[in-house]
Amino acid sequence: MTTVTEDVPTTAPAKHRAEVATALPPARGQSFLKLVAIELRKSVNTRSGRVLIAAILLVALAALAWQITHLPQGAAGFDGFLGAASTGVMLLLPVIGVMAMTSEWTQRTALTTFTLSPRRVRVQLAKFVSAVVLSVVVMTGVVALALASTALAGGVTDHAASYAGLGGQLAGAYLTVALNVVMGAAFGAVIPQTAVAILAFFIAPTAWSLAGPALFKDNANYLDVFGALGRIAERDLHGMVPETLTAVGVWIVLPTIVGLWASSRREVK
Repeated sequence: MTTVTEDVPTTAPAKHRAEVATALPPARGQSFLKLVAIELRKSVNTRSGRVLIAAILLVALAALAWQITHLPQGAAGFDGFLGAASTGVMLLLPVIGVMAMTSEWTQRTALTTFTLSPRRVRVQLAKFVSAVVLSVVVMTGVVALALASTALAGGVTDHAASYAGLGGQLAGAYLTVALNVVMGAAFGAVIPQTAVAILAFFIAPTAWSLAGPALFKDNANYLDVFGALGRIAERDLHGMVPETLTAVGVWIVLPTIVGLWASSRREVK
């Protein structure tokens, strides 16, 4: 008896797999907004990030309490309360930018991050944006505390509450905060170690502001970033537009460019 066997084509499974593969939707990359949201979550989900934000708000509360108990003669102006609350905030907020840029390297998560998102410059830009967004949110909380303190001072003391120039003061404060945080983030992008980057951020501009005038007289204003930020906060450049733009360019724009370039080429371990 003869058995007839039917030949099954061996190419069928391969053809089927090819059809299934082509039927799958193409993988889409992460949107920039999603990257920003991820970096924001990283900043607030760590103990150091939460402690830093809490410390900023506590420093602002302490300054406002001192301001209420030491009111000068005249009206209780919002500008005085905002200035008192912003002193410590301007000092601590840039650390948010530094930590946002150095966290991948100090916590050894760079390999995971850049494997999931290989376009490093895009990730670094998302870190810059997230640091600015977070600082604006924290600054908004400080502004709310300053507004409440102004109203409280007007209600419980014999000083009248004054909100003159509110819009201009807020614009100057927010712009200065954003520039300060970008400067901190730029230092963090150039120097991937958190402690070293924070020291460099605080020491280098301070050292120049002290030594520059003695060495270069009035020309030192071209590299005095503190003076430039102060003029921006006051919304009055005092006829020093070239000096202000040069200082911002050297201390903020240039480190940002160098930091993005260095981060895109830094070895991931």
